[in-house]
Amino acid sequence: MKDIKLKRIFKNRFAKNVFMIAGGAAFAQVISLLLSPVITRIYSPEEFSTLTLFISILGIICLLGTLSYESAIPIAANDNKAINLLLLSLIILCLITFLLTVTIFLFSDFLLLLLNATDLVNYKYFIVIGFFMTGLYAILTEWALRKKNYKGIARTKYSQSIIGNGGKIAFGFMGFGPIGLILGQILGQSAGIINLYISFSKERRSLLKNIDLLSIWWCAKRYVRFPKYSAPTLFIISLTSQLPVFFLSAFYNPETVGYYGLALTITFLPMGIIGKSVEDVFYGEVASLGKSNAIAIKKISRGLLKKLSIIGAIPMIILILLGPELFVIVFGDNWYNGGVFASVLAIYAYTHFIFHPISMVFFVFEEQHLQLYLNITKIVLVIIVFYMANILDLSAVLAILIFSITMGCAEFCKYLLAQYVINKHTSQNKY
Repeated sequence: MKDIKLKRIFKNRFAKNVFMIAGGAAFAQVISLLLSPVITRIYSPEEFSTLTLFISILGIICLLGTLSYESAIPIAANDNKAINLLLLSLIILCLITFLLTVTIFLFSDFLLLLLNATDLVNYKYFIVIGFFMTGLYAILTEWALRKKNYKGIARTKYSQSIIGNGGKIAFGFMGFGPIGLILGQILGQSAGIINLYISFSKERRSLLKNIDLLSIWWCAKRYVRFPKYSAPTLFIISLTSQLPVFFLSAFYNPETVGYYGLALTITFLPMGIIGKSVEDVFYGEVASLGKSNAIAIKKISRGLLKKLSIIGAIPMIILILLGPELFVIVFGDNWYNGGVFASVLAIYAYTHFIFHPISMVFFVFEEQHLQLYLNITKIVLVIIVFYMANILDLSAVLAILIFSITMGCAEFCKYLLAQYVINKHTSQNKY
């Protein structure tokens, strides 16, 4: 009976593709978890604070790298339009990278002081490198999703983990200090670009013949809703998740930022990597179904929610009950407080894991403006939470707990909004 059930599961194309990417993600996750105890014993919480600030700044600005035009590549009507979208995304990435370089050269000290990230002054140009490499990887990943090259994407998952974590350890033993963590982070983010490019290059010549300025301009106008709504939405999503770092840096000591950074990484690692794999496959599949198949998309989304709810429950419960003890055992005595942060962040991580992948329907139905409005509300809530925590002189743990619960409620609202969009288009398809 078990063999029959397994065969049925693997006959399902969606499940196969999820398992393919999730397999690579799971391998990457195991590698990261195995190497993290080594990394935390090489670097101090203060050094992790520098990395956390670097990741936070990069996480915010990277989403503006292509103005979200690359997200339209999977849903383009044909490969001719898709290749022009790819080039448009690359042109925008290069232009914004240049503008970022100029901005950092002229105003970096002021901006980093404004963000309470003065520790990054000596590493400011690494922000530019990380920005460009992350954007290039995102563009090639969207092309791979269009071609359903899930195997290629899976390979990049574990290459990112091995190279990124291996680099941090190597640089740590060489005594690089915080810069070792930053270099390892950049190597990990950019790993996989070569693999994805090799796959793309197989059909590059035939595709490049279809590139012309008129087509690029047509794509820029046709998919203008992506920079108009998706880019601000993604920017706000990232800003919402990264703002706590800057608030903690402003209101508490550097060690607190380091504890939070590790807790956030570990808490979202099991759910985040697998969740991203599910999100990629879900988007690839529903994008191929298109707007006219809202009923099928609705069925897939509801089935996906049930499965994710069960899968995510176990790690969430473990983190809530045993977070501090596990952090001491795995990462060392200095990281008990990181475990406390992880236990309260588990609520946010779980709700993000089960609800966020389904929000990709906003892109498919080009209803990004609704998601934008929701995320503007989220960022206001984050500001209120930490502002009140400062006014009331709350501890960092209590502030993060309130933040985690608030974001959990917001993730649930996102799911309800996604179902509203699907139901609206389901009704339209009936007539």
